[in-house]
Amino acid sequence: MYHFILVFINVVMTFRVIVGYYEEYSDVDVDQERRYLRKVSQPLKTTTTAGHTTGMSNESAFTQIGDALKDIAYYLRAHKFNEYDRRYEADAETAAKEYFKIFPKPPLRSLHWEVHKFCEVSFMICIEYLSQRVKATALKRADDTAVVIQEQQWDSEQNSKQIDAVERECRIMLKTDNTIADPFQGPIERFQWRTTASYYMCWYTMKEIPQLKQLKENCDNVAYCLDPKYGVHNFDPRADDGVPYACALYSFCPDPCCPYKHLNSLEECWESPDNPCFVGNSAGRRICSLNRSQNTDFRDIVLNRWNVTCKCPNTGYEWDSKYGMCVDIDECLGGLHGCDPKREACVNLPGSFQCACRWGYARNSVNTLCEPSPALEVIRLHDEKPKTKTKGRKASSLVKKVFKILSRKNKSKRITSSLLFTLFSPLISICIEFRQTR
Repeated sequence: MYHFILVFINVVMTFRVIVGYYEEYSDVDVDQERRYLRKVSQPLKTTTTAGHTTGMSNESAFTQIGDALKDIAYYLRAHKFNEYDRRYEADAETAAKEYFKIFPKPPLRSLHWEVHKFCEVSFMICIEYLSQRVKATALKRADDTAVVIQEQQWDSEQNSKQIDAVERECRIMLKTDNTIADPFQGPIERFQWRTTASYYMCWYTMKEIPQLKQLKENCDNVAYCLDPKYGVHNFDPRADDGVPYACALYSFCPDPCCPYKHLNSLEECWESPDNPCFVGNSAGRRICSLNRSQNTDFRDIVLNRWNVTCKCPNTGYEWDSKYGMCVDIDECLGGLHGCDPKREACVNLPGSFQCACRWGYARNSVNTLCEPSPALEVIRLHDEKPKTKTKGRKASSLVKKVFKILSRKNKSKRITSSLLFTLFSPLISICIEFRQTR
């Protein structure tokens, strides 16, 4: 009996966990157009159990944001450069690992409920939550071989034994992360968690949150222990922390301009056909830029709808990411013209615009201004000439017109004038009286 009670309690508790898990998952979904529907979350509750914070509301208590951002950037960089789509792929050796190009396609069916719960509220609450979870993983930034070498200032020759020992340990923890994936319920949940976290951190980067302007450390590594090809630093120009938001972009966002895992120089990207600004532009005019202020829509980030900017070969044109080509700038619609609103109308032309004189105005060939046209006065005078026709003549003319119309040949029969007169004489009389009384 006692054993039966214990089993029953375990079943009930398991059911509560599962139900709670899926209830939280239902908080975020996508509609028929693959757009994210983010419902309003319930107010967060703050509870602490065994030193683990499950709800955060006191943002001022979080003082170590710098180290937390470094840890989060490292962990999400590992996802960006080394992860594959675990929803559909089973073989890590053959699966494509290209999240440095785009976010997962198709996108997540649902955002990870816990990441959404905390990261939707505010940036600081999001960082504190992500930091708590990252600290529970097997491989942490502080244990990465490249980080240890930098902190200990080791020399590759003099400290080769220490480096080898750290590298072996790093690889063991990396394997543990990829198989057990603590603190998550396996690699698939970790995939969903890191993808959702990347969405939010990239979104905050595009919104230019000040704390993300610089991470205060070198981020030119792919967070995968010691890189056998590049070593401690890969010297990718996109990972220059001296450039505002460069490390945040390198860690959290795919690169729609330069979809490569590594670059020695930006010129490699500009001269590559994979660069969206390559086609239609001559050498030296293929620079592609990602304007953060034009990429702040969360749905567009999730769905890889990026707004990039290219230099167009012809003046009066601008790059349109929707069509992937240069389109004419509508100066009239955008108010980029200098036409006089009272006397001139803006006419959009390919690559330019023109100010045309409005009705009743003509352009003066001397001062090039639109002035009242003399032809308009002639038209007005013509309309004001006295009319000499009498009312009787008007009525007679009207009768003739009516009979002329009604006496026309019909394809099937002829209608005689007498019959027409009999049928329509009352109507004609009414028309004549109406015209005479006017």
